[in-house]
Amino acid sequence: MQDKELLSGRLVVVTADITVMAVEAIVNAANSSLMGGGGVDGAIHRAGGPAILAECRQIRSTLYAQGLPAGDAVATCGGRLKAKYVIHTVGPVWHG
Repeated sequence: MQDKELLSGRLVVVTADITVMAVEAIVNAANSSLMGGGGVDGAIHRAGGPAILAECRQIRSTLYAQGLPAGDAVATCGGRLKAKYVIHTVGPVWHG
């Protein structure tokens, strides 16, 4: 694991497997469906187990029926992850 401290230690950049980090929260580059997918999003859902997916389904059914808009974020439990929470956010689609 490689760490780089910035801003007098207020920000730490780490190169590691996000699914095994024992931290308060991790940030997931999710898709708007919140149902998992490929890459890191899929890895987080697989490692975290059904609790994350259940909370994502609840969020979709109660708050974001059309999907999570780009720029918004929601938090779920970490499920089986060592992280306590997962912050799911959808980035913009780049057409350039």
